[in-house]
Amino acid sequence: MKRMMMTVLVLIASTAVVGAAGLDLPRGKWWENDRVIQRIGLTEEQQKTISDLVYEHAMRMIDLNAGLKKAEFELGDLVDRDEFDSDAIRKSFAAFQAAKDRLEYERFEMLLAVRAELTAEQWKQLLEIRRFLERSRENRRPGEGTPDRRPPDGSQGSGNRPPADGVWN
Repeated sequence: MKRMMMTVLVLIASTAVVGAAGLDLPRGKWWENDRVIQRIGLTEEQQKTISDLVYEHAMRMIDLNAGLKKAEFELGDLVDRDEFDSDAIRKSFAAFQAAKDRLEYERFEMLLAVRAELTAEQWKQLLEIRRFLERSRENRRPGEGTPDRRPPDGSQGSGNRPPADGVWN
């Protein structure tokens, strides 16, 4: 029962605000993907700047994520103890929430920094690519390989199958 309560608390607490708002970036090093570079017209200078920004923020997020995992572990330990101390659990949950907020804030700052490097049109194109990839993943049935799908512009692309990296021209 306590383990289930802990799982529910963690699931509720770990909802990503940025991702829920639809402002998340595509997965991976999209600024190094030739198709994305060409599609959104990313310059070499933008690629370098974005790479540096992501590196700097990622280094901070590694530490913040470790702090979040530690707070999660401590909260779970308190919930699982035989002597139930609701005040200590509340305090630990507040620490967990604060750690989660710090990590999410850093992710948001990275997003803002990357957005500042892109033009409005590049940003729109990048979000369109991300939404397309997200819909494509959602439309796959369990056990199904890469689905047949068309690129966001409605063209045929290179046949009915997406490119190996999943990003259309």
